[in-house]
Amino acid sequence: MRHVLFLSALLASAAQAGVLINSPYYVVALTCSNNQACYAASNGSYTGSLNGARRFDDQTQATRFLDSLTSSLRGKSPRLEEHSEPQCVEPSGSRSYQGRPC
Repeated sequence: MRHVLFLSALLASAAQAGVLINSPYYVVALTCSNNQACYAASNGSYTGSLNGARRFDDQTQATRFLDSLTSSLRGKSPRLEEHSEPQCVEPSGSRSYQGRPC
């Protein structure tokens, strides 16, 4: 009986643990003659680093940002790019995730 209780407690805690998923985000990539990687950091400035790029979790907000770029950045062929990064999420309510435990 103790083994059954221990096993059920172990399984219950594993079911409630977080799951590592690839979480998408959006940036505005630019074509810059001096940098192979070039991203909008604000609606009037850019960076050569993905870490310095303005990031959006929502594609609609990213599109709105793209539409607000100044003419100097619009001349650099702006386009949305989707990237992803690992993120630990907790199951909530009826939503469950597939992935490795974290």
